[in-house]
Amino acid sequence: MRIYTGPKLLIIDEVGYLPLDGLGSNLFFQLISARYERGSIILTSNKGFGEWGKLMGDTVLATAVLDRLLHHAHIINIRGNSYRLKDRLKTGLYNNSHNNT
Repeated sequence: MRIYTGPKLLIIDEVGYLPLDGLGSNLFFQLISARYERGSIILTSNKGFGEWGKLMGDTVLATAVLDRLLHHAHIINIRGNSYRLKDRLKTGLYNNSHNNT
């Protein structure tokens, strides 16, 4: 835990790409709580806030995490085509209707 609470800035990428089990959700909550008002976090996710309860398997825990994350947050909502799929879209090898970003 010390590795993740020590830096001035912690970047957590793609929260929600895989669901968290009970242990993962609890550890994530502990991490966010330990950094709360002590260090900055940049977090990326393809999930809306309303989906975090399902993602974490616990709505109360998800609410507690979001409460801490959003207290001093600057939220940037990016919509559009996937950056990783942009070349495939140009060639027509990927149907844009399958892209949920």
